[in-house]
Amino acid sequence: MKAWHIENLNRIKLVESVLPKREGEIKLKMSKVAISSTDFAYFAAGEEDEHGKSVVVPGHSAVAYVSSEDSAAGLKLGARVVVSPFVRYEEHGVAKVKVLGVDTDGLLGDFASVPEENVYALPDGIPDDEAIFAEYIALGNNVLNSMEADKGDFVVIVGASTLGLVLSQLALYYQMIPILVDLDAEKLALAASWGVYYLLNPTYDNLERRVEEITGGRMAEASVYVGDGVPFDCAFRLVKDKGEVVVAGYSVRAGHNADVADILAKQLRVIGVADGYGEMSSAINLLANRIVKTEGLIGARIGFDEVPEMVEQCAEYPYQYNKILITVD
Repeated sequence: MKAWHIENLNRIKLVESVLPKREGEIKLKMSKVAISSTDFAYFAAGEEDEHGKSVVVPGHSAVAYVSSEDSAAGLKLGARVVVSPFVRYEEHGVAKVKVLGVDTDGLLGDFASVPEENVYALPDGIPDDEAIFAEYIALGNNVLNSMEADKGDFVVIVGASTLGLVLSQLALYYQMIPILVDLDAEKLALAASWGVYYLLNPTYDNLERRVEEITGGRMAEASVYVGDGVPFDCAFRLVKDKGEVVVAGYSVRAGHNADVADILAKQLRVIGVADGYGEMSSAINLLANRIVKTEGLIGARIGFDEVPEMVEQCAEYPYQYNKILITVD
């Protein structure tokens, strides 16, 4: 197999190795891998985790083909599948989830071997360009499931990243009222084209005043912070007393400073959601029924051999693209 290893901006290399197929795993031929520009920028920076280890292969969104028949999993050779990056494991007897391309090496290669439970057959009606967003819908479902907010409640979504844009649509579907906050006018316009009505830009809007006006003075019942350049404290400032704040996604793990004064003064409930485990089937169903729209989320398309040039570009402009679609085959 061949996979792109990105240790830092100056150490990007295509590495060949033998792909081990472990028991309970399925070998896949990768077709399309989607990566955000913030992901590439993070890898270019050469970040390490708290143990001094670094993940060098990015990629947690992918469509692939089964490359070896697996009767036990019920998947035939050549079946088109989407990969769930949410891998369940146990640590000291406690069930946990690690994310491919975030907690462990990801999918940016020509082949991969992943656990059977992480491979989902795709209906013919879902094209590759839509299927790669299934993990974000799964993650979005887990975000909304974690909240006590109900129908008719206002939910401020801080950041029009891929997750933020998907969450806005899911909130509408579940009959909540999303208020999307971002600095990028183009991303806000994309959300508007999908029916998201309340759109705020901190450059032009007094956020507290506008949210107070929108909610009739009570502020939002909940907020979700998904990052991408918007100040972290927005998530705390725009919710009502005893409201809830969800910090969600992958990019937010890079670290943010939080002033706990607002949390304590308002007695806020703060929740972290970092995966979409258990929601992939629901996500595929939502795509099949055209509940979540994805057109406009892919900002660039490149070939497998063009990865180094794109990493350099994203290191300079980390918020340029929601998703970069890389064609492997």
